[in-house]
Amino acid sequence: RTREEINKEYKELIEAGQIVFTTFHQSLSYEDFIEGIKPETIDGNVTYEVKDGIFKSICKNAFSKEITSDNFEVVYQKLLDEIDNSVDNKLVLETLVHAKEFTIYKNSKNNIRFHSNTEKAYEAVIKKEVLEHYLKTGEALDWAPYTKSVANYIIEKYNYIQNEAIEPKNHVLIIDEINRGNVSAIFGELITLLEEDKRKGNPEHTEVKLPYSGKDFSVPNNVYIIGTMNTADRSVEALDTALRRRFSFVEMQPDPEILSDEKYEKYKDVDLSKLLETINQRIEVLIDKDHQIGHSYFIGIQDLEDLRRTFKDKIIPLLEEYFYGDFGKIGLVLGGEFIKLAENQVAFPKNFEYEKDFLED
Repeated sequence: RTREEINKEYKELIEAGQIVFTTFHQSLSYEDFIEGIKPETIDGNVTYEVKDGIFKSICKNAFSKEITSDNFEVVYQKLLDEIDNSVDNKLVLETLVHAKEFTIYKNSKNNIRFHSNTEKAYEAVIKKEVLEHYLKTGEALDWAPYTKSVANYIIEKYNYIQNEAIEPKNHVLIIDEINRGNVSAIFGELITLLEEDKRKGNPEHTEVKLPYSGKDFSVPNNVYIIGTMNTADRSVEALDTALRRRFSFVEMQPDPEILSDEKYEKYKDVDLSKLLETINQRIEVLIDKDHQIGHSYFIGIQDLEDLRRTFKDKIIPLLEEYFYGDFGKIGLVLGGEFIKLAENQVAFPKNFEYEKDFLED
């Protein structure tokens, strides 16, 4: 398939929630990745709720079954009609857990406005899509006690029904720079659950109790994790050994042949494929294969000026870093025309002796 076709499908899967992309960094924590208590301001009052992190969210989506059809629009309209036809255009319901009364109305946007009938009375809105999301997934995105109560009323009063697709879809979490975060701290106790046999639906299925929500949690077997990293980066050595055991490592070497593809070969006066291959062969001999230059440096080069800029701004600075300013080795990689031997023009005091042959060096 073409790159355009793959990108189109990738965007569709991201919009469907089947692919999630994130980047690990020094500040990322367990609370961001799994779950944590986050502050939220409502009517000037600060409340603290347990919020799902990136990984827990994708696991919950993977567990949920696809709703192929339901009668939500019909039952929601029945609820609005009942409110319109009731005395004072309102209904009184009770929360499911504490049986606290609250009143619901219909606002101008056909969403549900509720008023809590307690000492600390307050008003808020339950959007139609929030109610629909809870009925389909069981996840209350906002005002959980009231959302669940209204949803329960719809189910019992108007017989809300839905048809489910049993076949679960695959979900993929892509973690760029996976070695840059404190991996053992970010994954926490879920490192155990990443092993294939311990996934939900597999023989050795294992669950752990999450510390913030207190709920049992497991990783479904239709969730895949892809971590990417650059092996030339020294922080790769700090990658947690426990995590290394749970991943397969696939090496992605530079591919000079891509530069011979008609889609990428915009500049034909220089054989870019041969150029990259030669540079990388020399780097592999002088350092190692992990420090080879990627083919992306040469993709999109249109003319000689682009190639000059790539050498000046990318390749030469990278080689200076690799060889710590040893221009002899840079000359071995790039060729003698890139290195000019300069004579010493600096005059040092003659009445002071330093190391012998210092000026010659």
